[in-house]
Amino acid sequence: MNQLINLNKKLAVVTGGTRGIGKAISLALLEAGARVIITGTTQKKEETIKQEFDSENIEYYQSDFGDEKSLQGFLEYLRSLKKIDILVNNAGINKLNLVSDISLSEYNDVLDINLKAPFLITQEVSQLMINNKGGKIVNITSIWSSVSRKERAMYSMSKWGLAGFSKSTAIDLAEHNILVNSVAPGFTLTELTEQTNTKEELRILEDKIPMRRLADPKEIANLVLFLSSELNTYLTGQNIIIDGGYTSL
Repeated sequence: MNQLINLNKKLAVVTGGTRGIGKAISLALLEAGARVIITGTTQKKEETIKQEFDSENIEYYQSDFGDEKSLQGFLEYLRSLKKIDILVNNAGINKLNLVSDISLSEYNDVLDINLKAPFLITQEVSQLMINNKGGKIVNITSIWSSVSRKERAMYSMSKWGLAGFSKSTAIDLAEHNILVNSVAPGFTLTELTEQTNTKEELRILEDKIPMRRLADPKEIANLVLFLSSELNTYLTGQNIIIDGGYTSL
């Protein structure tokens, strides 16, 4: 268990918590003593999840935030809970396309999952937090919420929107002792990154980062852990970039 951060008796919800950065965040919260509810789009048995995370303090809820009925079902589930101490809106998708070629269907898919779902989930969870006089909300954005590149129009739009939502929500909820921040990871060495890039492509990418390497998902998780913990008592309304210096070039 983390010696500085104790999340015993805390309940955390992490959307998209089955792989990559979301999984690393879930593991960090579990290690600090929290009970964690994660979401994913595929059907998984509860026992399988407990074995995969090596913990009895994890629960799994299957939901596809791109499907209105499925999302509404998750929102109803959240309403049934008496208390949520930590919310991490991590679930998201990325579709690459030139702005001139983006279809309305693609646009809706990205914005529904990356922006609409966090908005609706935050609405539900913040009400519980208000009733319980406090909480921590962390939204996972991206370096593409600060800079952008070719074919990132939809994704950047959604992540800039989520960063702006975080800032305004922080103001709305500050009087209730609810701290809201967003974390903007740069290039991170997840399983998906390794699968979709050759070793040569990864080497070229690393050369563009001042620290000459990609982030480990645990490094992103550690920042989220701090923001979610009792060590954070005043930091709110920030979109914190963690990218090894990439956006500083």
